Amino acid sequence: MIEIGRVCIKTAGRDASKKCVIIDILDDKYVLIDGETRRRKCNILHIEPLNQVIKIEKNASHEEVAKSFKELGIETRQTKPKPKTQKPLKKRKTPEQLRVQKEEKRKLRDLFKFKKKEEKAEKKEVTLEEKAGLKVEEVKESEAEKQEAKTETKETVKKEEKPKAKKK
Repeated sequence: MIEIGRVCIKTAGRDASKKCVIIDILDDKYVLIDGETRRRKCNILHIEPLNQVIKIEKNASHEEVAKSFKELGIETRQTKPKPKTQKPLKKRKTPEQLRVQKEEKRKLRDLFKFKKKEEKAEKKEVTLEEKAGLKVEEVKESEAEKQEAKTETKETVKKEEKPKAKKK
């Protein structure tokens, strides 16, 4: 059933459900196909042979396959090779261009350094109390009261802990 010129349908892969024709039998498992699919080696298990047979020579060109498919009313896959172009050469910069580029980088670095310093200065000026909306004087007064309370508690603790006389 597998022979050169046999029209098949591809059942697996990217070109699945597209018609192709067997161009060459490579070995007992693989064949070379072309048509609506890409021209490539294909596993026999991945194609389903049809009843149609086209008269094609072994290793026929894509143009011959396209002609015979047109007679059947099927369009083949047309590929256009990319035009070969030469890679553009990299141009070296002159010493003057390098100097100018370094100066621009320095200027940019200096700009960012100043911004960072300014931001830090602003952060130091704004305290948590100010962010919370409290007045600085009230905060200082409350801190002073806390310190007085601590000293009072320390004094009372010292009075209570007077050493007792030891009896021998």
